[in-house]
Amino acid sequence: MERLKRALKFAVEKEKEAFYRKWAEEAQDPGVRQLFSELASWERGHAERLSLIKPEELASQGTVPQDLKISDLLVEVPASPDMTLTEALVVAMKREQASVELYEGLAALGGPAKGLFSALAEEERRHKRLLEDEYDDLLMDN
Repeated sequence: MERLKRALKFAVEKEKEAFYRKWAEEAQDPGVRQLFSELASWERGHAERLSLIKPEELASQGTVPQDLKISDLLVEVPASPDMTLTEALVVAMKREQASVELYEGLAALGGPAKGLFSALAEEERRHKRLLEDEYDDLLMDN
């Protein structure tokens, strides 16, 4: 149980929204600021939910959204104050994909925290899918 508590504490720290909050403040484009503010809110809510639950209560929520794999086809771009909304979405999709891979790797190790990390990977997949949908909509509008 102690290992599971440490795993949960790690997950809470991982979900800190500092990256998104920083770029919500530093980005010049209003759309980018709004996107990163929303993402910071997602991560803050995720961290708050994680901090309130007991490790044994976290479980998979069922169906996982289909991965559109849009981010797999995109070249990573660095975050910068003058990034466009399209670039910001790429940055965010790549970060969410990295989180999915981290949690999946930790779940694959097995042990008592497997369910915890599987559920976290699922949540990050949902975030990624929302971003992929937004990216797709943005491209279709232009």
